[in-house]
Amino acid sequence: MRRLLALGFVITLTASGCGLLDTKHKVGECVHTRTSLGGTDITSTDCPTKKGIDPGSFTNPVYKITAVLDYEQSCPNGRSFGGIELKHEPDDAVYCLALAAGL
Repeated sequence: MRRLLALGFVITLTASGCGLLDTKHKVGECVHTRTSLGGTDITSTDCPTKKGIDPGSFTNPVYKITAVLDYEQSCPNGRSFGGIELKHEPDDAVYCLALAAGL
């Protein structure tokens, strides 16, 4: 039993190291960002469904991921047109974000 558990642990570590257990966020996903002393974090959230500007979006904006790039790359439009470039070390990725709009 111990050998089986150890083998499972080794397989999990190998798969995560090879990128087989990809935990990155995806293009089109809506997210919130949070900045703290430990860095910037990104969490999934529902995309807005109401048309127009939501007053809550001023204090806690919702962003839509427009591109996911390797950590060394930069967003195609940089930070122009209200876009945000978020380098996220835990995911080893650069997220290109734009404010999410409702339908």
